[in-house]
Amino acid sequence: MGIFDKLTGKEAKAKAEEAAAEAKAKLEEEAAAAKEAAAKAREAAFNKANEEVKAAQKVKAEAEAAAAEAKAKAEAEALKVAEAAKKKANEKFKLEVDGDFGPKSIKAVQHILGCKEDGICGTETIKAIQKLVGADVDGVWGTQTSKKLQKFLGVEADGVAGPQTFKAFQKWANKELGF
Repeated sequence: MGIFDKLTGKEAKAKAEEAAAEAKAKLEEEAAAAKEAAAKAREAAFNKANEEVKAAQKVKAEAEAAAAEAKAKAEAEALKVAEAAKKKANEKFKLEVDGDFGPKSIKAVQHILGCKEDGICGTETIKAIQKLVGADVDGVWGTQTSKKLQKFLGVEADGVAGPQTFKAFQKWANKELGF
């Protein structure tokens, strides 16, 4: 091998090393580009999944809100129906507010308080009224019972249950009956 061949070998070797370095750099560039593309693809997939989760949460929240609204409407309608039924069932107990606490008024109060509906203001009815108004439950209608009833009804508490007290009692009864 001559000197010329040695130089050519060195040149060839240098060219081969240069080509190898270029190929390595190109491979590193391609690897970096592939790595960047993979990162972008992962980010896009994450963002898409995140949007899908948010959309599903929104749909769920809307469905829950619609269900709550439907439930509230159904409850309101049921309440209206119940009040109408109560009113119809209690129609026979509706009172004229005249201050006369007679048998019809007594029966209405007995109905409201769950007493025997006989129209007589006896011990059982008096005890139920006393319990309602917070008086001593002894079955005897006295000044204390009248005062507690008057206070309960929001009228002057003078201890004498007269027409004004009984008008207020009749108004209360009508309200309790749904009128």
